[in-house]
Amino acid sequence: MTQMTDPVAQSASANVGMGDYVLLVLLATILASNFAMTKVSVQALPPMFVVSVRLAIASTILVGVMLAARMWFPTGPIWAAIIGSAFFGHTLPFTLLAWGQTRVDAGLAAILMATMPLFTLLLAQLFTNDERPNRYSVLGFSLALIGVIVLFGPSRLISLADQSLRQYAVMLAAMSYGANAIITKGLTGIKWQQSTASFMLVAFLMSLPLLLLSDLSDLSAPTHVWMATLYTGIMPTSVGAILIVLVVRRAGASFLSQINFLVPVFGTVFAILFLGEQLPPNAVIALAVILTGVAIARRRPKRALISINKGV
Repeated sequence: MTQMTDPVAQSASANVGMGDYVLLVLLATILASNFAMTKVSVQALPPMFVVSVRLAIASTILVGVMLAARMWFPTGPIWAAIIGSAFFGHTLPFTLLAWGQTRVDAGLAAILMATMPLFTLLLAQLFTNDERPNRYSVLGFSLALIGVIVLFGPSRLISLADQSLRQYAVMLAAMSYGANAIITKGLTGIKWQQSTASFMLVAFLMSLPLLLLSDLSDLSAPTHVWMATLYTGIMPTSVGAILIVLVVRRAGASFLSQINFLVPVFGTVFAILFLGEQLPPNAVIALAVILTGVAIARRRPKRALISINKGV
């Protein structure tokens, strides 16, 4: 799963049509498939190797797209934001997800990733002036916490066992994506081809130190594992990044945000259909509670809406 916001293209079309919803569902399908494909990859290959290959493929494709558009990497202070986004939007969450999914099922990883929008809102309230706590955000956070407790189970919530730590790693990846959503708001003045190519290339370079520290003595794996690894670099990471830009340009960032409801659901469905995973009842309940919390947290008090309307 890649970043859910486009740092450059923020314009929205006045009319959202059927084609926009088709693109949104296609994008959600591609991003959601990453959980199952990553699970297949890390069962036979070192997690850090999977991450580096994924980023190498994506950076090659997106740098190629940038060069084909006759552009070059940006210059100036914007590189501080690019480096921050490369780390929090790519290297860190990809690494945490790959490590976590060596023990965490793909379906559970998708459910834990559903907390990402709440982390985005929480971080925005803490570090920016864009959001202020209100009764909806407090209720939404509370429901999401209940959902996480239901998913983990009260006894394992404070456990430091291997399984719990890897589940926390997936949640930390969701928080990292939330931090990236805040960082990318400050990325203006460059084309999307430049931003996506820069993110991926820097993220790949950041992954190399951990790759060199990994045990790469045995990289033998069945063909389907290599195909899954190549898929994560091509589809969720490269094509997904391009489709995000396309959806935002056509229908706007608010329209794109609906994908946060689709990806966890699609991710669990793929895990069941293609990996044969069986979600326990508490996981289904947890997903419903977390997504309800996300929906409530996204609401705004009527007073705030009236104030916004008067200012237009």
